[in-house]
Amino acid sequence: MKSPLRSQFSLLLLPLLAVPSSHAWGNKGHIMISRLAAESLPADMPTFMRTLQAVNEIAYLGPEPDRWRSRAEPELNAAQAPDHFIDFELADLIGTLPRQRYQYIAALYAYVAAHPDMAAQLRPEKVGFQPYITNEVWERLKSAMRDYRTLSAAHQDTKPVEAAIIFYAGWLGHYVADGSQPLHVTVNYNGWVGKENPNGYTTDHTIHWRFEGPFVDAAINESDVQPLLAPLHPINDEWEDYLAYLRHTGSFVERVYQFDRQHGFDGTGTPESRQFTAERLAAGASMLRDLYAAAWVRSAEPVPDWHGQQENSAPKSFGATELPPGVTIGKLTVTSPQSDVKRPDTVSSEPFTGEAYHVGGGVSAPRLTYAPDPRYPDSARKAKYQGVVIVGLICR
Repeated sequence: MKSPLRSQFSLLLLPLLAVPSSHAWGNKGHIMISRLAAESLPADMPTFMRTLQAVNEIAYLGPEPDRWRSRAEPELNAAQAPDHFIDFELADLIGTLPRQRYQYIAALYAYVAAHPDMAAQLRPEKVGFQPYITNEVWERLKSAMRDYRTLSAAHQDTKPVEAAIIFYAGWLGHYVADGSQPLHVTVNYNGWVGKENPNGYTTDHTIHWRFEGPFVDAAINESDVQPLLAPLHPINDEWEDYLAYLRHTGSFVERVYQFDRQHGFDGTGTPESRQFTAERLAAGASMLRDLYAAAWVRSAEPVPDWHGQQENSAPKSFGATELPPGVTIGKLTVTSPQSDVKRPDTVSSEPFTGEAYHVGGGVSAPRLTYAPDPRYPDSARKAKYQGVVIVGLICR
């Protein structure tokens, strides 16, 4: 006989279990994509990644970021929910998307400074970070694979880094799978929101889940998807190739709405809607497998020299879109607040190619001889811009 307490607990639990998920592809779709990608790894990938245990673990981890979207962890949910999507209609307002997350955030805020009426729509968490989290996790995977190569060459224990590689592979799988779902790259992600709707697409906020959840559960199996995987395709530039993949996904947004209007996602749908969905799932598995292979290949490349990396990458960390109006970075000039005389002769924009010396061994520490206060444009002050500027220099 059940205790009264257990009966009450069961009654409380049932409503919670009945609440549908609203995450991309649902568990079945994510597991399917991750498993098919792991099962189709090329033969030159590490053996431990191609074992049944590794395949099962990568498949299990496919839905992992959706497990972080519980109301039980509200801060975690809020922080990582924007990683699952990007609304290209909004993101493209800033022009070419920069490769780094904080450059992107700065560019969105710079656009808002010139178009304040867009402030609410262009909050970064509203526009989404989908390609950024994907590239960041891919680089984690590549880094771990590089460590694996190093430890293997030194005949040291690789078990810990193998575990890290499997986790990163599973984590990456989630976002690549999200990227194959057309409703994850558009403002029309859950009902048509455009002012113009001449085709009468649904504005109901259920299409997203009905398509990727109950329909996939009822109508699509791995045997439908596996034959549709594309041949292994080398990744030339992980950022550019992944963006191209997302934009190709975005070309099918209206197709999803057309199928919905034709009741293609009701029950087991139609042959056409099933074929379309299987193709989208196969596209996700194919891209994921290609990114796994690319991470392994690229992990063999030498790490760039640190000093060279600083010189080559530091200027790329700044751009005109990242600065408040009136502030530019070009040839560095130093301005005296007293005389307002520019002194471009005090610095050089030429790259340093000589040997760097450090304090000690006959090299004395630098001595401050000139320290003007920074100038700040009135327009930036009125707009209440603030932040930190990090300046590096080489004395010669």
